[in-house]
Amino acid sequence: MVYFVNCFEIPAGEEERFLGLWRGVNAYMAIKPGYVSHRLHRSMAPDARFRFVNYAEWTSAELFEAAHDDGFRHLLADPQWRDFVPNGGLYEAIHEGPQQ
Repeated sequence: MVYFVNCFEIPAGEEERFLGLWRGVNAYMAIKPGYVSHRLHRSMAPDARFRFVNYAEWTSAELFEAAHDDGFRHLLADPQWRDFVPNGGLYEAIHEGPQQ
């Protein structure tokens, strides 16, 4: 398993527009081979740098990369995405709780 974590900087008042775009991309990715699940988190603090954090699980880095195809790039080519700054990366789990 690999984990994609993406933290988004969202201008104040643009949360609903962001969510609309994000839902479209998420629906596209959710049907791709290797996709397992996701969670989208919203900060409880309205002044947080990262208003939304997306956490997605994939079966492999190769399938995650393959999902970023022409269809994915087409969705992100929407000019509205320019207002939302992503900060993402792929991670591997090295420790799971509750063990110390």
